[in-house]
Amino acid sequence: MSTKGIRDFRPVLHFTPEKNWNNDPNGLVYENGRYHLFYQHNPEEPVWGPMHWGHAVSADLIHWEHLPIALYPDQLGTIFSGSAVYDAENTSGFGKDGKAPIVAMFTQHGEREQQSIAWSLDGIHFEKYPGNPVLPNNSLPDFRDPKIFRNPVKNCWGAVVSAGDRVHFYASRDLKHWEKTGEFGPEGNHSQGVWECPDLFPLEHDGKTVWVLLVSMGGNEENHGARIQYFLGDFDGEAFRCDGRFDKPEFLDSGLDNYAGVTYDNTAQRIFIGWGLNPVYADKTPTGEFCGLMTLPRRLSLEDTPKGGLRLAGVPLVQDVFGEKIPWNGGELPGEVFLLTVTGEGPCTVALKNSLGQKFCFGVNGQNQAFVDRSEAGARDFSEAFASEWYSQISASRFYDGPWKLELVFDRSACELFLDHGTRYFSQVLYPDTPYTEMEISGNGTAVLQRLKD
Repeated sequence: MSTKGIRDFRPVLHFTPEKNWNNDPNGLVYENGRYHLFYQHNPEEPVWGPMHWGHAVSADLIHWEHLPIALYPDQLGTIFSGSAVYDAENTSGFGKDGKAPIVAMFTQHGEREQQSIAWSLDGIHFEKYPGNPVLPNNSLPDFRDPKIFRNPVKNCWGAVVSAGDRVHFYASRDLKHWEKTGEFGPEGNHSQGVWECPDLFPLEHDGKTVWVLLVSMGGNEENHGARIQYFLGDFDGEAFRCDGRFDKPEFLDSGLDNYAGVTYDNTAQRIFIGWGLNPVYADKTPTGEFCGLMTLPRRLSLEDTPKGGLRLAGVPLVQDVFGEKIPWNGGELPGEVFLLTVTGEGPCTVALKNSLGQKFCFGVNGQNQAFVDRSEAGARDFSEAFASEWYSQISASRFYDGPWKLELVFDRSACELFLDHGTRYFSQVLYPDTPYTEMEISGNGTAVLQRLKD
């Protein structure tokens, strides 16, 4: 039986809208002690519809304050995904009385997809630029999701925009006038499908700068519906060049519920947030008055691995919200929100169980693969795809041999599993009809639990 409307599945740590629909995170920008999170939002129903930009702010990326809708549709179309920057030097000229503006760049979805901008001096109320669109489009059927970044080679603003099966790069001095400088794709090892929500940023590794390109790949069943692929390479100020180190597509997240993710561009750490659902079944999930959530914030870095070479790793920024570590000795689980750490070597299966016999399993198998299995975790009949084996049982090879450490952040209906310094992680949603209260460990594993701080 579906639990739609019966049980409260709203996570505590993962961002959710107050009500109705959200999908892609947009406009991730840090300003005066506040992390801004804009997002794709239908304010009328808990299903995809006319897109607006919802808005929330946080001091710690966990506790969010909901703000009024930032951007509404107009004659150019609805408001699709995009980005925002803090224009500290007022290159746009939108600043006033010494106040630097936040400038947002976003797709307007009408007869054609075009890119527009808007600005705000208080971080809440936005005014659209009268010269919109700043990137018109007369031919491309898919041309969206601009991500602005600083171009250190040309000392100007850069933007990467998805365009069908590739991305385009642009440069600007003032955020209003843009010049195309190059393209990337579809050469190289990549997954098939429509390219969406790109992001381009540098990370330091062993004294060298490596550029990372994220591309969300939609509309491909081989990708389990939608995944985020990443490329490593170089950016010469005009275009990205992949270094060709991967012989097959490499995905940011081995789980099924992380799409359209992007990063904060002006923070000391490279912080990532994704949409925590899969578009194949997102609008069917049994969450009642709201639909949609974000992944936990993650710090991204590059890690050398013995079996996979250089890999993009992610670590959740949640340690400050959990209390002391308590060794598990067979007792009950500490509520519906907890951090579970299991260490061991060799095959091991961890099962979280409830009184109805439902269970969520994860661990490391005999092929040295990490895995998650939600096939018996709870409600599934709301979606044929969600209930299928293809979308229920996922595994991925480790980049390390020997001992392992699994860290599971469990948050009512959203869970994220990390291992091997964040070089593998799985984001999954699941809907148990009653909370999990028991845990069973089969194999060599020792568990420690941490509950939320009061």
